[in-house]
Amino acid sequence: MDRMDLNCYNSRLEINLSRIGRNIDKIRAYTGGLGLIPVVKSNAYGYGTAAVANFLVHRCGIRFLAVARLFEACQIQDSGCPDCGILILGPVPAFQIPTIVKRKIEIPLFRVEDAKRLSEEAKKQGLASVKAHIKIETGMNRIGARPGKELSDLLSCIKGLGNIEIDGVFTHFATADQANEGKGNDFTREQFSRFLEGLSQIREAGITPHYVHCCNTGATAWLKEAYSVCTHVRTGSLYLGYSSIQNDWNPIGVEESGSWKTMIVNIREIVPGESVGYGRTFMPDHPAKVAVIGIGYGDGYTRSFAVSGAPALINGVRCRFVGTCMDMSFLDVTDVDCKIGDEVTLFGEDGKGNRISGLEIGHLMGETRLAMFSHITERAARTYSLDDGKTYLSEEDYFQAIQKQL
Repeated sequence: MDRMDLNCYNSRLEINLSRIGRNIDKIRAYTGGLGLIPVVKSNAYGYGTAAVANFLVHRCGIRFLAVARLFEACQIQDSGCPDCGILILGPVPAFQIPTIVKRKIEIPLFRVEDAKRLSEEAKKQGLASVKAHIKIETGMNRIGARPGKELSDLLSCIKGLGNIEIDGVFTHFATADQANEGKGNDFTREQFSRFLEGLSQIREAGITPHYVHCCNTGATAWLKEAYSVCTHVRTGSLYLGYSSIQNDWNPIGVEESGSWKTMIVNIREIVPGESVGYGRTFMPDHPAKVAVIGIGYGDGYTRSFAVSGAPALINGVRCRFVGTCMDMSFLDVTDVDCKIGDEVTLFGEDGKGNRISGLEIGHLMGETRLAMFSHITERAARTYSLDDGKTYLSEEDYFQAIQKQL
């Protein structure tokens, strides 16, 4: 199958790269020119690892990215970004260390055992030194070295090994999305205080990291006291246009950059007593018209969201889901003028001035709005557009085109 042929797909996720570029500029301006470490994990939150990473590196001047898995780092390097620094944010299994050292990918150090393993592998590969970050535990209690004895033991080990260069220091906040209209919250500030304690301990050990970052998407918007301490902010959904602040506070003014669209594949007239789909969950007590659309939970549209009456747009009119299957879903279009082949917007803009915001999706789902985006499978085509009118019909098409322009 030719990935560049949109006729092979039942749905498409349209990504406006120019908006992502403007979001990067807005974040830089808002933070007073701090560096930016975009997080490109989980297929760039569903938007496509290779295309998003190449745009960030080659068009936005990003020099350092963060991911969650080794294979994501490899994807980015192999797609045309071999010289971009990459940090894996999570713990790394021992069997991945040889590849990490060979590819010069950075990992978080928070255990003495991991530091020793990294050092030994660098020696095996004949390298004089290897770069890594130190992760400081401040309150998430996932991974990290606590300031004090834990961190002291780690620093002593690293110093004794002699071939590990600490390139960066970071932590992660648990409640930064609770901004309270810009005032923030006490627990995040407690975490920041612990981060400062750990950072001071690292510097007292004679280490001067190039990258100091603690602000995630939420904290970037309001924890301005961190700006003078950090060299970079580390954001995920923010550069894509989605603030993670609970009340949708968006002081940076980022723009949502994605729209997911499918089509009507059939229309059924339903009378009282009849039902739709598995489980007979939709049984109208009046004559109804139901549109069958070309996506289901196999495409990544969350089943629980669909069966709860999620919204969609058809010809500028809001409709609601009344059921879903793996490959098809059902919308109540009783009062909608529509036909087979008409476009259905699941979220984003419909091109006619109407939209279903990702913020709204998050509220309706009762969870992070990124849950929907990250679930979208490879059965949905990704298309990439710029404000100059150019549209690229796949990740490969886009990053190959951008490489030619360098």
